[in-house]
Amino acid sequence: MKWRQVVPTAFTMVAMLAGFLSIIVTMEGIRTGDPACVYYRIAAQLIMLAMILDGIDGNVARALKGESEFGAELDTYVDMTAFGIAPAILIFAVTLQSESIWRIVLPSAVALSGVVRLARFKVKDPLRGQGGYAGLPITGNAGWVALFVFISQTPPYDRFSLSHGPVAMLFLLGIVVFISLQVTNVRYPKPTKKSWMFIPFVILVFLLFIPAQRFSVRVAIVILAMGLLYGVFGPLFVKSVEIHKTRREAARMGRGA
Repeated sequence: MKWRQVVPTAFTMVAMLAGFLSIIVTMEGIRTGDPACVYYRIAAQLIMLAMILDGIDGNVARALKGESEFGAELDTYVDMTAFGIAPAILIFAVTLQSESIWRIVLPSAVALSGVVRLARFKVKDPLRGQGGYAGLPITGNAGWVALFVFISQTPPYDRFSLSHGPVAMLFLLGIVVFISLQVTNVRYPKPTKKSWMFIPFVILVFLLFIPAQRFSVRVAIVILAMGLLYGVFGPLFVKSVEIHKTRREAARMGRGA
């Protein structure tokens, strides 16, 4: 590999490591048996770290002209590990106090939906998302899970349980909606290509790691709101761009005639 390809691949490998460590930390939290375990908060932070690294590697590869088939293939495994398996295990961990069948069904559905989403992405999208996504990106549900867990493990919100009660119902309902959108044909834009969207997101994620917990949880709420806006208005943005492009082409053809 040339150095132009090594640099973005290094970011991808660190993203993979963050996703793997998230799984390890979650398992350690399960071992301790403490429902208000700080390990789950760290696992959520690692998922969010993997998310920004996953976005940075593509931008670096394009900037250095270091795109490669190996990097693109490696990125798929990172997505499955950090945004499919890691969130699924985290859901299982934070709902351990529940006796509902959903404690097993939802993590399984997250993993299966992620596999289907990524396989379809690889087969049907030769541009690998450069022209937008068919279905919500797998990072959407991963962010929902990670941020919800992060908030629920931070005072004063740690009094809310994710295994039972209204907050838990909202948490689980959001997961169902997100993993369903993953396997639809609803079009979504690629936010990492827009620097005015991606750079503020990177800054906000790094702010999740500051020691001031009251501030970091507010940051998490802001990121969560941004994700919800993307989930709702992303398809509308894609539609408006398509309409504008169609009108522009029609106008050009009219002038040519």
